[in-house]
Amino acid sequence: LMPTKSIAYYTLLLTITLFLFNIPVVRAQESIDMSYSFGSILVHASGIRPISSNPVNAFAFTYTTKNKVGEDWKKYYNQANSGFIYEYKNFNYPEVLGHAHSLSTFLQFSFLRRRNVFDIGFKGQAGIAYLNKIYNKELNPLNTAISTHFNVAAETQFYTKLRFHPIFIEYSFGLNHFSNGLIKAPNLGINTLNNHFSVGVEFEKPVVGYRIPKQDREPFPKNEFWLYTAIGTKEVKNYDGRFTFSTLSLNYSRQLSTINKTGIGLDFIDDEAATQYATQNLEYTGTEDLSFRFGPNIQTEFIFGRTSIFGAYGFYFGNNDYYSKRAYYKVGSKVHFANFFGTVIIQAVPLFKAQALVFGVGYRFRRNSQNQL
Repeated sequence: LMPTKSIAYYTLLLTITLFLFNIPVVRAQESIDMSYSFGSILVHASGIRPISSNPVNAFAFTYTTKNKVGEDWKKYYNQANSGFIYEYKNFNYPEVLGHAHSLSTFLQFSFLRRRNVFDIGFKGQAGIAYLNKIYNKELNPLNTAISTHFNVAAETQFYTKLRFHPIFIEYSFGLNHFSNGLIKAPNLGINTLNNHFSVGVEFEKPVVGYRIPKQDREPFPKNEFWLYTAIGTKEVKNYDGRFTFSTLSLNYSRQLSTINKTGIGLDFIDDEAATQYATQNLEYTGTEDLSFRFGPNIQTEFIFGRTSIFGAYGFYFGNNDYYSKRAYYKVGSKVHFANFFGTVIIQAVPLFKAQALVFGVGYRFRRNSQNQL
């Protein structure tokens, strides 16, 4: 039978995926395409260098959903496309890294209002991945990047496209990331820089974007105070035990447009793993508990109906001698139910090193509650 600990890991990652897939489906231009990509592993930590020399190859199948009515927010993103991607990635290091299968949802934003022949824009995707090779102290000690079979998969790309309707060809360049959010250690994560070449068939002509008339914008409350509390679980390499990571976050946002909020926040963090990490890695020999720290951040949020994508960058106050980094960032998703919301957030330190994966609940305070998201 599967160990209870493994069941907990996979349940957490499945929950993340459900949140990520909760982005409302945008009915956009229906198409299918096949792609081939090649690239290399990005060395973001010294432990990655010994496993980074081989090229990385991948094949992917993409389905873009049908162009129908769609959600109202879609018009504010220049008639964005969305859909699903299956990808097989080969790290060409079978005994250490093996290969990965991923299933993701994506949003594709064109920079052009008219894109009958030429198109250029940005694509973001998130989902879940299965990697067949993971860290094992005796059998696979070199793979300090991945320690669980199931991981979060995320990628950002800039693309260009040529259409000869119904056929199109596309090139994109982007960064791909696999990580379990440190629910199990070691977890340096794998980041690859990729070149993608695609050939596809369109079943509909591209949607033409348009400028939103000023009178079409509904009034929205500009000032918003919100707070959330979140909790997660994590490990420290070479330590037999689990630790709790919890946060309390106080925030102020000002809504600058129908789709964007920008603001500031203050995070209070209790990380039970900090003392053990400092002892193992930073030569800490004291008796003081290092788990508590706090600091401010700046943040931005993009709104997709009831779902929003949230990111923040901040730093910790106080003594930094026994923390790996003073700076930190957060990325994740918020799903609103009136003024209550749920969060799934990965907190990390530059570059691409997760501190914890946290799940939380929150509430927002606004003067005008008529414009619910």
